Amino acid sequence: MCEENLNNQDRRNAVASAFREEIAHAMEPGAKVMSADRELRYCLELQRDRIARRTLQYKDEMDPGKKPTRGLHNVRSWKDGHYETSWSVGYIKHTKTAERNGLKKFKKTEPQMIYETVVDVCEGEDVSGDTYCCPNCGATSTIRELQEGCSHCGTSFQMTELYPKVSNYFFVPDPAVNTDPLWKTVTKCGLCALPVTLILFSPMIWLDNRNISLLKGFNLADHIVVPSPAKVIAYILTMIILSPVIGYFVWILSLFFASFRAIGKETPAALSVGSSRKRFAAKMSTISPEYTFETFSSRITSLFKIAIFSDSRESLPFYAAGDLGESFDNVVDCSYRGWMSCKKIKEQNNTVYVTGEVFVDTTRDLGDRLKVKSEVYQITAGRRTDVPFTTNFSIAKIQCPSCGASFNSFKSKNCPYCGAEGEPATDDWVIYDIRDVGKKFLIRRILWGLLVIALLVLSVLTVIKDLR
Repeated sequence: MCEENLNNQDRRNAVASAFREEIAHAMEPGAKVMSADRELRYCLELQRDRIARRTLQYKDEMDPGKKPTRGLHNVRSWKDGHYETSWSVGYIKHTKTAERNGLKKFKKTEPQMIYETVVDVCEGEDVSGDTYCCPNCGATSTIRELQEGCSHCGTSFQMTELYPKVSNYFFVPDPAVNTDPLWKTVTKCGLCALPVTLILFSPMIWLDNRNISLLKGFNLADHIVVPSPAKVIAYILTMIILSPVIGYFVWILSLFFASFRAIGKETPAALSVGSSRKRFAAKMSTISPEYTFETFSSRITSLFKIAIFSDSRESLPFYAAGDLGESFDNVVDCSYRGWMSCKKIKEQNNTVYVTGEVFVDTTRDLGDRLKVKSEVYQITAGRRTDVPFTTNFSIAKIQCPSCGASFNSFKSKNCPYCGAEGEPATDDWVIYDIRDVGKKFLIRRILWGLLVIALLVLSVLTVIKDLR
């Protein structure tokens, strides 16, 4: 049993490491992030298509620097009767760039930690390497190769997810994460601050220090001298040599302000989430205990992002919400911030409805530039409770009941050939409502910002008082 658990953990570690490499190329033409589950994989494909239609060249670079590229696995885990969910963490310098017609529209570089949510079944065999004969053309392929359909004839299949898979991921800004050596960081900070420090300390070379007196009647103009070229060169060289020391203090100061900024941004989300995990577990344990909060939040986040990037939401098999209009048409990136709350759970007519709030950073294409904005959306999703839940593997050919054509019913409930609607999904979550509730959090962010500024001012005044 111990050996089996070790092998399962190794497989989860391998999936997390593979995802970290694949996600950096997800926006490239034809890329497939096969380490992700089908929802997340489809979401990334839709995002890539959205970016391509808007004629953007989008790059997502993740430099691990000197840190281990595999990161830390299983830093925290949750387990229910069917799934085992764990977090893997990696340290990266994350750079996003976007260009259109050779002109740069957006660039952002930030030290971050990347979290991957890895889901695995508690029991079950790994059948991904087993062979299967396509019922349409007779070609033999492995189960793993059929996830995107038969490569010979294009037949689509409805199959159980092949675990383990990454079901969600998010980035956490962390000023303390440094993928470069410390000496390189402080030197860079010092050189960037060099123009300011040269001007700030320039009076040193303009004053005749030998004759300066603090006696009454001192006139500063009488002690200003024109520095010699040798003195200017010596001053510049001295400041360059001392730049790493200055850079170290600049770096510490930047960490200080970045930490306060992060606290001001994330505290409202943290307060809103609160005890959502315990609340979800307590209520769902008696209704539909198949999901941990992590599994649920990962699934809903992916379905929400699919709805954002889809141009035909009414054809999505899991979407039953109202018309969103053009509110998401210019979104080219939607980054989950790692926060989702659980506000309400109710059971009605053999369906459990869960209402929660998801916190995201959206990047919108405004034509002349890209704008990143923190947003909050309230989502209501439901799942049938009278449909048996199973993790036993199954695979079957998908066929239109009207014309007999095979198509991917996960991506569309309507046959692309005849337009007939397929059987409605009954064994998974369906989104019934999406609302933008970000405005009410704006006041909270302002109040927390004022509190952070007040604490900062109080700290500075305390230090000044102690120095006196």
